[in-house]
Amino acid sequence: MQSIGLIGLGNAGRPIAERILAKGYQLTVFDIDAEAVRAVVESGARAAKSAAEAVQEITITLLPSSVEVRQAVLGSDGAFASLQAGKTLIDLSGTDTDCARELQERVAAKHAAFIGGTIHASGAPAVVIPEGRFSIVVGGAKATLVSSVGFLNDVADTVICLPEPWMPKAFKIAIILYATTNNIITAEICSWLTAQGADPKLFLDLLKTTGSTASSSRLEEFMKRNYNNGGALSNSYKDFRQALDLAAKLEIPMPLASMANQIQEMGRAIGLKRYNSPAAIGKLYETITGTDLSQATLNAEKRVPEIRERRVVYLGE
Repeated sequence: MQSIGLIGLGNAGRPIAERILAKGYQLTVFDIDAEAVRAVVESGARAAKSAAEAVQEITITLLPSSVEVRQAVLGSDGAFASLQAGKTLIDLSGTDTDCARELQERVAAKHAAFIGGTIHASGAPAVVIPEGRFSIVVGGAKATLVSSVGFLNDVADTVICLPEPWMPKAFKIAIILYATTNNIITAEICSWLTAQGADPKLFLDLLKTTGSTASSSRLEEFMKRNYNNGGALSNSYKDFRQALDLAAKLEIPMPLASMANQIQEMGRAIGLKRYNSPAAIGKLYETITGTDLSQATLNAEKRVPEIRERRVVYLGE
């Protein structure tokens, strides 16, 4: 069984550590938060004194952004110092495509393998990840992925493989762009209807009755915002900034994303950054429109993904 290193024990890192240990792997961990390390060590992990010391046959970085990843991998006493031929670095952090491309190039120069990836958990990470009810999307040449896919599928119920290490980062950001812009227009529609005296729930019933499945799904998801365990608005903002920064480099205009980003900024400015995105946008529109959107909510149980058959899917081969 392969030895695993994990750098980063935050909201997703600690549940991942629990899952890896539960599956019987030897795990070495590092984090700048000594208390987070201590908690995982009590569960059976070994503590490393640095990112370099945490490197094993397979090493995972699970950190907030490219800034922390570059420091943990390329900085003083970083993981890069211990990488060598035959070892694999998997970055599951909130990094951007530029960081993934840079790490791929730097790691290849040491004849080690690099895999870029993202975690997709429908529900609170602390609940679904330890049970393995989540997906991991990874990117890299198939020959590079083969040695790690077995371990990843032991941890997550679904592993989706893409051809390039930067692709999971780009696609995850694209998902956030879709979701946030949908939340914004849905909040505007609900405010517009409410101001006229129309019940948004009645509008939802209309959409379902007419067979407008895509529209009704978006509205229903927004209405379930009080039970939505998705990422905080602060994380969504980070993804938008990454998308817009890259668009500027590529000289591609993104006027809608730019406007959506400014709307998110308004939410951050009034203290909503820790709310999940639909809840934050809903509260923001109550403030700026003066409408009460309490009728545009649905009582719903917190979603816990069903147990799925374990699978590995290759896309774009």
